[in-house]
Amino acid sequence: MKYICYYECDEDDLDTIIPKFQEMIKLRETGDFPTGVTPTYWVPGEIHGFTIYEVDDPQQIIDHYLHYFPDMKLEWKPIIEASDFVKSYMKKKG
Repeated sequence: MKYICYYECDEDDLDTIIPKFQEMIKLRETGDFPTGVTPTYWVPGEIHGFTIYEVDDPQQIIDHYLHYFPDMKLEWKPIIEASDFVKSYMKKKG
């Protein structure tokens, strides 16, 4: 399933978070963490952004969260393609 993961942190924590981010790039290759479907995006002028991930096992989300804890706030939301929603909606509607 695909998820969008929003992140936010304090500027004071960047020196701690950047090495964790660089390590996470390597950890994703192990299969124990969510797979990035997109690059990690950053909102200029602010310390937040998002990444879209493919998650095979909910444990991957827990492990990802714990990797950054407590330095970064993460919010995970499942996402689906709009066409899948429309198809289900129309089927339910009859």
